Order: sequence, then structure tokens, then C-alpha cells
Amino acid sequence: MNIHAIIHEQIEWDGTAKSFQLKANDSIGDLWVAFPNEYSHRRRGPFYFMDQEYETIFHSKESSCRQVKISANNFYKIGSEYIFKTTWQRVPTQRGELTYYALYLPEFAVPTNVNVTDARSEGREFTKNVFRDDDKHRFVVYVECTSRYGFFDFNINCRFHERQVFFSHAEYNDYKTVPFYGHLNAWKWLASDDEVEQIEQVFVTNHYHNNMGDQYHVNQAGAVGPNSSASGNTFNQMNNPLADNLNYEQLAEELSLLRQALLPNATSPEHYQAIGEVANAELAAKEKNGSKLIKHLTAAGKWVFDFATKVGTSVVTDLIKSQM
Repeated sequence: MNIHAIIHEQIEWDGTAKSFQLKANDSIGDLWVAFPNEYSHRRRGPFYFMDQEYETIFHSKESSCRQVKISANNFYKIGSEYIFKTTWQRVPTQRGELTYYALYLPEFAVPTNVNVTDARSEGREFTKNVFRDDDKHRFVVYVECTSRYGFFDFNINCRFHERQVFFSHAEYNDYKTVPFYGHLNAWKWLASDDEVEQIEQVFVTNHYHNNMGDQYHVNQAGAVGPNSSASGNTFNQMNNPLADNLNYEQLAEELSLLRQALLPNATSPEHYQAIGEVANAELAAKEKNGSKLIKHLTAAGKWVFDFATKVGTSVVTDLIKSQM
């Protein structure tokens, strides 16, 4: 993988941290790296380096990096659980270039919650990869830094326990974790808000065509069907109107129950992505925002619909049916 820069951060149990940056250097050439699950030979950090010179520079920066004390507001303990949080602002980004932030948790720390959010927009959560590095006895959090604004701003909040005995068997997944090379929504940070909305409408339509079979609910003019074609049409995506007496509170409650029921049954990146749509639909229901609610529910797909039917969340099931 060819990247522009690495931001490396490592925290310790005593509340100290080391942070430094490694950027591509024109005199050396492109900065090619690989993730730790791709090879098995010795490495000094969160990536394998193709060029030995970059590995040497990384080791030199790591050795000479100043160790600083994290403030009590950003690193503290509640009972047996540790909390670390920080904000990174104005991480430079450009089209065609990729920067990775990699956070090493303390040795033998097992995360219970990892949350990466947009510092520019409250409520927007980013995807991340959380990997158990057995060579270092540490979990590492990878954040892909891409933005259409020219700078990437994010908050990271981690909760973890010291679990030396169970470390080698520990795993971490939630609805925003993705596999390596699996940041499926990075395109959003390169497009305008209007472009994102238009592209998402295409994704929703295609998602239902692929997951529900040849079922067509025609809310727009144009050709439909597996062998149909159309040209010169402008499509205005529409949803069936919601009932005036829709109980948003009950809907939000059912979506919360559905989300909690889905998590233990998720086995693929697509499942976690679908759970994310359910969580967004839940937030929209709490805001009583019908259009956002329908957009996220219809994007959730057949797996969610089948599970909603199975667990008896009738309001959710009926609403999805009305939009099919």
C-alpha cells in the first residue's frame, strides 16, 4: 500500500505517550507499507516497510521521540477500566494521498470500546481497524485519514482493561470496525454533501436489487426489470410516505433492541455495516427525522429485515415492508 504519511502514537499504563510522524521522502521514494497480518518476519511498528531506509527512520524517530505525560482529563481510571481520549486536528490530506494514524494501547490492554468520531461534525463516527499485535502484546487502532476539506480532524476515545492472562485470546469488533483495506466509505470524504446524497441513493437502490431479488417498487419514472434499459431519464428517488401516527419512540426502542440482538450474530464486514445503518436509523427515529430514518433502514438490507422478523420487532418490520 502506497501512503503519504504515518502518525504513530503509543500510550503506557503510567499515563505517558510517544507520538511522531513519518512522511514519504522524495529522496527515498514512495512510502510502501503492509499491515502486520500480511507477513510474519520481524517488524518494529504497526506496519511492514518495503524500503529498509524508511524502517530505519521509523526506528530512529521512535527511539528519540520525547515521552510526554497525558493530562488527567485525557487518561484516567474508573474502577478497573482505563479511559484514554485525544483529538487530532488539521491532519493534512490531499486527493490521491493517504495518511494512517496508528495508536498502540498499553501492553496487555484489552479494549472494551473504541470510538473514532469526526471533530467537525457531532455524531459522525468513522470506521477503524482494531488489531491484536501478538509480537508487541498490544492492541493497535488504525484510522484512515481522508477528507474533502484538505484536513482531517478526529476524536478518539478508548476504554480498556489490563488482561495479561486473556490477552492472547482477546478480540475486538463493533459495527464500525472494518478489515484491513476495508474502509468502504472513504469516498464520502472526497465528495460534496450533495454528491454524497446522490451516490447514496444509487447505493440504496442497488443494495435492494442485489439483496432482495427481482422485486421492483416503482417510485420513479424509467425502465425497470433485469433486462430493461432506459436513457435520457432524470431519476428523482422517492420513498413511500410515512404514516402520520408513526410512533417514533417505539420505533427507536425496537431499533435499539434489534441493534443489540444483531451484534452477537455479526460474522462479516457487511453485517457490521448493516448494523451501522440500524444505529443511524435509531438516531433518526429519536430525532423524528423520517427521511433519514427510511434512508438508513432501506440501506440495512435483507439480513436485518430477516432478523427483525425473527426477533419480533413488528414496527420495524412493517416499516421496512412498506418501503419494499
